[in-house]
Amino acid sequence: MPETVFFGVVTFLIVLGPLIILHELGHLWTARRFGVKTLEFGFGYPPRAGGIWSGNTVVSLDDQTVFEIDRGSLNGKVATVSTVLDERDRTVALNVRERKKGDDAEASRGVSIVTGRIKSVGTDRLVIADMLWSFNWLPLGGFVRMVGEESSSVRGSLGSKPRWQRIVVMGAGAAVNAIIPFILLPLVLMVPSDKSVGDVTIVTVFPGSPADLAGIKSGDKIVKVDGRQIENISELQQAVTVKLGAESTWEIESGIPNLFARPAEPEYQYSGDIEKVVIVPRWQPPSRVVVSETSDSEMEISLSRARVFDASVGINTVLTVVDQPTDTLYQISDRDAAKLDPAAVLGDKLTVVPTASEAGKHISLVDARAHDNGLGVKTSLQEGATGVQIAMANSRIVTKGMNPIKAFPLGWRQAMDILVLTRNAITSTLIGSSNPQFEGPSTVGPVGIGQLTGEIAVADAGIDAKIITLITLAATLSLSLAILNILPIPALDGGRIFFVLVEIVRRGKKISPEREGLVHFVGFALLIGLISVISVQDITRIVRGESFF
Repeated sequence: MPETVFFGVVTFLIVLGPLIILHELGHLWTARRFGVKTLEFGFGYPPRAGGIWSGNTVVSLDDQTVFEIDRGSLNGKVATVSTVLDERDRTVALNVRERKKGDDAEASRGVSIVTGRIKSVGTDRLVIADMLWSFNWLPLGGFVRMVGEESSSVRGSLGSKPRWQRIVVMGAGAAVNAIIPFILLPLVLMVPSDKSVGDVTIVTVFPGSPADLAGIKSGDKIVKVDGRQIENISELQQAVTVKLGAESTWEIESGIPNLFARPAEPEYQYSGDIEKVVIVPRWQPPSRVVVSETSDSEMEISLSRARVFDASVGINTVLTVVDQPTDTLYQISDRDAAKLDPAAVLGDKLTVVPTASEAGKHISLVDARAHDNGLGVKTSLQEGATGVQIAMANSRIVTKGMNPIKAFPLGWRQAMDILVLTRNAITSTLIGSSNPQFEGPSTVGPVGIGQLTGEIAVADAGIDAKIITLITLAATLSLSLAILNILPIPALDGGRIFFVLVEIVRRGKKISPEREGLVHFVGFALLIGLISVISVQDITRIVRGESFF
């Protein structure tokens, strides 16, 4: 666990850090291109740990300049230069003073303020480094602070720029995150790496399922899905999940049972003839309750038939240790419980698990079946989107990398798949989908991402495989950040763009900066609260010892 935590923190920063920095650099670059005054680029969130000043802003001095700091000690100090301008933008008054909190957030017309570290002091001018690159203690994000983000009254402020420029600046970060996967994923495909490939074949088909209605049978080999070559199970799962609720064309090679097959020979033979069938993967495949006797209900399935599809199912999953059992399906005597490994005592409730590890709480599936054959690790049978169970035949590991001509189209398609999968995951949460593809945590926060990257880092795999997995994860997270940031959520980029769109609808009439600022403040507080709740769930999952793999 300590090793996973350490590598989780390190890999979290390595994977997420560049995505956040590039996001903020998108804001910074477009802001400067449009002449917006930028005050600070923050790595992480405050409190501030330190910073570096850059820039060469020249401020002209005259005989009327007021120095609240001794002029001889100015060099190297962080100070504020306040310039009062008249209606023709001519200097009326100039003041040099110690920097105060809020100085660089000045938002009044006719006043120009420059805050930064004094680089040099001349007889008639000051040279100021007025851009702060800050390093902050909370490494969960970053920010670019600009002059007058909601106000249009300050020279060089974001609020003073045309509406289309404000939208471009606010959306630039999300645009950068959206572009990153279209670069990373093709590059990953070009790197030679080990890949498990083989024949994906049908093991069983659930009656009444989309696959059954399409005429697919046990032993059939899945060659392509919607033009995608299927070489392993994960490729089939992705091809199915991106087409939920829509027609999907499968290219099938029918399996002919080899009735006289010897033990070392395959059960099916293939003629090479390809047949196309159309399947509609389901958003909400049924979950059938396992019962002892055959029932006409579509939501039930008999024990004997259920075990054809999943040998671990049963009618009951918990045994109570009693003195005199009256029903072996639900009870076990304390004498028999004492012989179990691990043993149990009177009053214990034993949950059936594949391998028992906790005395007084678990009973292994083997021991449970020896006690009563009706026991199992679960009492329901969940179908998948298409209603098939699949397996890999002729599995082998190949090392392959694609040339750019093939890698870029395929990488771009994978990036588009991530968009569709994200949309489908959100939809499945909203409609309460029972699709097994969406099992696991529906949301994870920074702690959960750190757990995931840590488990990848310590996994039993080669360093090249780990790097490729982390890069693929970074591409997925980047696209997720782009989607999240562009949504009209207060305090995020999409929320700020929303206010500009409202301004357009109102024909140039702005919502007051105070009200907009309040909305963003409340939105930010709610967002932090949501992240805290998700983080508590992530920590609870880690404490329980649950893993992503």
